[in-house]
Amino acid sequence: MLAVTALTVGGCGDGDGEGDSGPSGAGSAPSGAAGDFSHVGFTDITSAAGIVHANVSGEAEKKMAIPENIGQGAAALDYDGDGDLDLFLANGDVFDGQEPQTDPRCALYRNDGDMTFTDVTEAAGLAFSGWCHGANVVDFDADGHPDIYVTCYLRNNLFFRNTGKGTFQDHSEQWGGDDPGPSTASAFLDADGDGDLDLYVGNYVEFDPASPPNQGQPCEWKGLSVSCGPNGTPKAEDRFYENVDGRLTEATAKFGLSAPPAYTLGIVTCDFDNDGDVDLYVANDSVANYLFENLGDGKFKEAAARYALDMQEDGRPQAGMGIDAGDVDNDGRFEFFVTNFSHDYNTLYRNAVTPSGRTHFSDSSYAMDLGEASFNYLSWGTRIIDIDNDGWQDIIVASGHVYPQVDNSSLDTKYAQYNQIFMNHGKTGNALVRFSALDNDETAGWDKQAVSRGLVSVDLDDDGDQDILFLEMDAKPTLLRNDTKGAGHWVGFQVVGGGKNRDAIGARLEVVDSAGQSRWRDRANGASFLSSCDPRVVVGLGSASGPVTLKIRWPSGKVQEISDLATGRYHVISE
Repeated sequence: MLAVTALTVGGCGDGDGEGDSGPSGAGSAPSGAAGDFSHVGFTDITSAAGIVHANVSGEAEKKMAIPENIGQGAAALDYDGDGDLDLFLANGDVFDGQEPQTDPRCALYRNDGDMTFTDVTEAAGLAFSGWCHGANVVDFDADGHPDIYVTCYLRNNLFFRNTGKGTFQDHSEQWGGDDPGPSTASAFLDADGDGDLDLYVGNYVEFDPASPPNQGQPCEWKGLSVSCGPNGTPKAEDRFYENVDGRLTEATAKFGLSAPPAYTLGIVTCDFDNDGDVDLYVANDSVANYLFENLGDGKFKEAAARYALDMQEDGRPQAGMGIDAGDVDNDGRFEFFVTNFSHDYNTLYRNAVTPSGRTHFSDSSYAMDLGEASFNYLSWGTRIIDIDNDGWQDIIVASGHVYPQVDNSSLDTKYAQYNQIFMNHGKTGNALVRFSALDNDETAGWDKQAVSRGLVSVDLDDDGDQDILFLEMDAKPTLLRNDTKGAGHWVGFQVVGGGKNRDAIGARLEVVDSAGQSRWRDRANGASFLSSCDPRVVVGLGSASGPVTLKIRWPSGKVQEISDLATGRYHVISE
């Protein structure tokens, strides 16, 4: 039975044309001139919002290297059911013999409804100790309340059940999935089509602080004496957990998700081949990335090399950090974007179709003007979102180096770096989409240099545009309110799946605006870096102000179409 409820919140290839039968470019920038993005702007509201809990991640010099350098992520969730999205911040710790500069605990901030927040960690039952990296939010037990999965180092991962009364209980033992790690990214999905959520956990390195790489001596990188990277340290093994009657049970080999151990940092779910089941793309540090193709029968196959998603264009593995998937050229096929180390580039893999109908990807980073602009940055969290709601998805990237020593070098990079915005110019016909990197000195709110890691995109004030939270090493986070002027029209959806996948992870949405233009979005999980973003789906519509039609393919395979949905508001769509 279909339920549609409008939430009354205001206005929340390379140019070769292979298989490019997508729509021609509706939705130019609302400011007028093509490529004029001077209307884009944000305001730093961190202090006014009251988000003051600082990050702890080892010592400032990062001499112990790997766990200290990974950093932390955060999550957006409505933990108390009041309609406002709250924020959970993961935090790290220090090694024995080190002194933390502030309290090394995670923090839950309640949204008080006016873009101010109150620390409710203690009251919510989330005051626990331990070195954490990432946070993922799902309604695992399908009771209507979002639960929190936390990935950890030096302790098993944690799974907190939301009681529905404003508090959480540690259900790691009852629910399973308490992977021994050291874990970084995670992704929930219905891997076998049985209606409930399974779990993929990405693990990084088997780092023993009592026996660090190179006998604890520095390593050399581009002539600098720095802490050692992951190479030479045993790779940790990713694991997959099947949901069996509400308990997560290790089933990696059973599902065909076994692969050589890698340094996993990023994971995103995406139906890249549009065959109705959910696939997994995994970003690995210093080794080839993985693509686990869902074969549709509860089995997966690692197929990154087959689809040219394993390495960059010249056949070298990169240092994959953050990851996201999105349809940047509005053709119904989803691209993958992976952030990488400095003196390398962030990689945009364009999704195309050969004349024979086979899906294939090409490294289009430089062709889309994303390569050179990212070369000197070391990047982490990333999101493919429509910042100005002009109908074309843009890319946001969080950056910050791992070696403080670069500040005293001539390598044309810094430890604290600017975060980046890449605005999408759109396209006409089969022309290739191109991006422009905005000038930090001219883009309001982006003139701060920091050592950023996690990135959360979330509409905290329900006005239809995405605000941004950055997690920063050894510092307070940064919260930017999106104050872009003259933005386009928009429509948003909170999708509620049937059965036990209430988050509808794996749903594919097609939104057709009043001008007949289609845009596609996935209800995904994972993405960014160690973070969990706004669970709602927002679609920018450019100048199209009339009602839209939503076509949704649910994870169950059911397809529904709903017409005459008003713009400028969120709609709750139940399967």
